[in-house]
Amino acid sequence: TMTFTTFVCFDMFNALSCRSSSKSVLQIGLLSNVPFLWAVGLSLVGQLGVIYLPPLQKIFQTEALYISDLVFIFCLTSSILIVDEVRKAMRVKARRHGGKSAELV
Repeated sequence: TMTFTTFVCFDMFNALSCRSSSKSVLQIGLLSNVPFLWAVGLSLVGQLGVIYLPPLQKIFQTEALYISDLVFIFCLTSSILIVDEVRKAMRVKARRHGGKSAELV
C-alpha cells in the first residue's frame, strides 16, 4: 500500500512539475488550469478511497495507512517538484548571466 501510494503521489507531483519545462509552477499559476487540477485532485481522492474504503481495499488488496505514513509519502514525493523547481530556477539564473551552463541544466 505504501509503494502503491508513493507511486501515485510521485506521478501527481511530476504532473504538476511537467506543466512547463522552463517556467515555475508559481509562474504558470497553480490555478491556471482548472481541469488539470480536478484530474489531480480526483486522482488523489481515488487513491484515498482505495486506501480507506473497505470494498476498494478488498479489490486492490490495500490496508489503511496511518497519517504519519501519508505525511512521509507527501514529504518524499514532493521532492520531485522541489528539485525540478530548483532546476528551473538555476536555468533562468544561468541564462540571465549568459553562461553556457544553461544548456546543461
